[in-house]
Amino acid sequence: MADNLLCSWDSVHDPVHAAYTTTNAAEISPGLTRPLPADIWRACDYLWDRGLVEDLGTQDLVAIPEPPTATTMPFIAGRLVINYGINVAFAGTFAVEEGSDTFKQLVGGGEAVRTGASENQSRNVATRRRMMDRWQQAEVVGNKHRETSTRAYLESRLRDWKAPSDGELVEALDEAIALLGRIFLGHYYATLGGAEFTTAIENLLKEHLPDHPPGWTNTVTSGLTGVESAEPAKAIWDLSRFILARPPLAGEFASLSADDFAARLEAPPGEDWQAFAGEYAAFIDSCGFRGQNEIDPSHRTWDEAPHFVLSIIQANLNAGPDRDPHERERNQAAAREAVEREIESRLPAEALDEYRQALELGQMLNRAREMTKANWVRATRSQRPPVVELGRRLAERGLLDDAEDVWFLRLSELPQAAEGTLDAGEAKANVAARKAEMASLEGHELPVMFDWPVELIPKETAEAVTSATYDGLGISPGAVTGRARVVTSAAAAISAELEPGEILVAPVTDAGWTPLFIPAAGVVVETGGILSHAATVAREFGIPAVAGVRKATELIPDGATVTIDGSTGTVTVEP
Repeated sequence: MADNLLCSWDSVHDPVHAAYTTTNAAEISPGLTRPLPADIWRACDYLWDRGLVEDLGTQDLVAIPEPPTATTMPFIAGRLVINYGINVAFAGTFAVEEGSDTFKQLVGGGEAVRTGASENQSRNVATRRRMMDRWQQAEVVGNKHRETSTRAYLESRLRDWKAPSDGELVEALDEAIALLGRIFLGHYYATLGGAEFTTAIENLLKEHLPDHPPGWTNTVTSGLTGVESAEPAKAIWDLSRFILARPPLAGEFASLSADDFAARLEAPPGEDWQAFAGEYAAFIDSCGFRGQNEIDPSHRTWDEAPHFVLSIIQANLNAGPDRDPHERERNQAAAREAVEREIESRLPAEALDEYRQALELGQMLNRAREMTKANWVRATRSQRPPVVELGRRLAERGLLDDAEDVWFLRLSELPQAAEGTLDAGEAKANVAARKAEMASLEGHELPVMFDWPVELIPKETAEAVTSATYDGLGISPGAVTGRARVVTSAAAAISAELEPGEILVAPVTDAGWTPLFIPAAGVVVETGGILSHAATVAREFGIPAVAGVRKATELIPDGATVTIDGSTGTVTVEP
C-alpha cells in the first residue's frame, strides 16, 4: 500500500508534521470512517487550512499539502485523528515570547503541548494581532455562519432531490464541501482562542492565588447559559414537559415504539398529537441536524431517525423537576458568578485587568466554540441528500448492489458515476474490497498519542470487575453514586433507555449524546479533554463527569454501583 498506509483511504503521510492524537477526534468521529465520508472531510479540511494561512498571511511559514496528504485532521487506519503537529505549527506563527500551552485544554489528560515562538518576534506579534482580531470577532462571525448553515440545512431538507441530474447532484455535493470549508475556519478560531484564554486564566490563578481550589478555572469558563451544544437537551426536556401536561398523551408515550411514533407524527390522531406534531416539527427545524456521529454524512441524524429522541423523551417523562436542565443551567450560572466575585476580591490590583480580559474572551470563545461546532455540523448535513439520491440511482441501475454502498466509493469516483463511465464490475469489486478492509481494521486501534510510523494495537477485551478504582480526568466537578448504564457505541446510544439517577458510561460523547445527560446523575467516558464538547455540557448542567478512563465500557459492569468524583477524576466500582 502506498506510503505504508494502514488503510487504502488513509491520508498520505506528511513528513513535515507527524504528531497525532485520537483525543477529541474520537469524540466527534468515533471508530472507523467509510471511504467517501473520509474523502469529503479531507477536502473540507484542506479548504479551511488554506483559508487559515491565507487569512493570517502565513502561507510561507506553514505549507498546506493538497489531499490526500495529511493536514489538520487526517485519517490513519481509517480513523479520524488530530495532527497536533501542524496545529502547533499554526500556533507557532502567532506565539510570542516563550509560546504557550495552547493545546493543554484540548489534548486528553490535559497534557501541555507547548507552542514555541519563532525567532521573528515582530512578525509573530503582527500575526497575533490579526489572530486577536479573529478571536474578538468570533461570536459575530459565528452568528453569520449560523444563518448561512441553517439556511443550507433547511433548504437541503426541503429540496426535491429527485429533480437534479446526476451531474447536478455531484455539483451540489461540491458546493456543500466548499460551504463546510468556509464555516469550519470560524470553529478553529473559536476553539484555539477558547483554549488559549482558558489556559491564561489558569496560569493567572496559579501565579496570584496559588492556594485556589483546582476547579475554579472550569467554573468561571462554564455555566455560561445558552451554550449551543446544551440546547438539544433543553429542547427535548421541553417536549417531555409538553407531553406531561397532557395526561392521555403521556400515557401513550410510556410504551410507544419508534415506528408508532413516526406514524403518529405523519398522521396525528387527535388534537394532542396535532399540537405535539407542531412542537416536534419546530424542534426538528432547530435540532434535527444533531445525532450520533453527526459529522459523518453517511449517518442519519434526528431529522431522519427519531429513535434517540423518543427514548430520551421517555426517560425525561420519568424524571422529576430536579433534572430540569433550565434550572440546573441557572444554578451553574449562579455558582460561576459567585466564584468570579471571590476571584475579583482576592486578586491583586495589578492582575485584575489581565484577568478580566482573559475571562471575557475565554467565556465568549468557549460559548462560540459550541455554536461554531453546531454551524459546521449543520453544513455537513447538506452533504448527505445528494449522495443518498445518487446512491439510490446507482443501485437502481445495477452499478451498486445496495444504495448504501455509495459511501464505499471514493470522491473521485462520483463524477465518473454521474458521467456514466464508472464500470459496474469494478465499482462492486472496489466496494467489496473496501468493506473487507474496514472489517479487518475493526479489530485494531491506535495509541492515544503517536508519531509516524505507527503500528496498530490489536484490540483486547478487558474483563469487567465488580470492585475497582480507576483514575481519569475530572472534567466536571462533583461526586455522585449511582447504577452504571453502559452504552458501548453511538449505535447503542440511539436506543439507550437511561433511568433517572444512573451513571452514563460511554466510549465517547458528543453534542448529539448530551440529551442523555439530563436523566443521568453522572458521566464517565473513555476519551476527551477539559474542553471536549461533552465536558462543556456536563459543566453547564452541573453533572459530575470523568474522562480518560480507558476501556471503561468493558471494565465497568452494566448495573454496577459506581461512585464518580468529577473533581479528582476517580471512578470507583463497588460490589
